[in-house]
Amino acid sequence: MKKPLNDCDLRKNQYPLPVLIENVDYLSASALVRWQHLDSDFCKKYILNEDNQSVEERYKIDPQYVLKYQPHLSYYELITSENNR
Repeated sequence: MKKPLNDCDLRKNQYPLPVLIENVDYLSASALVRWQHLDSDFCKKYILNEDNQSVEERYKIDPQYVLKYQPHLSYYELITSENNR
């Protein structure tokens, strides 16, 4: 079994989304946003979903926080569901 990624790994390397999804339970949402290149679907499902955030992160992570570190995304992409596009 491979050792799961940790937040320090995210600072050192970029990982493809399937690897991040596989390790999401071991990583903080804030580290993912700050150190990895993410798409809007990943952000909606794993970053902005309060079930995947620590108590502290719930007060810190919102669409504005994500956009600060993921400037390639738009606010519209983060708040719009796939069904409404």
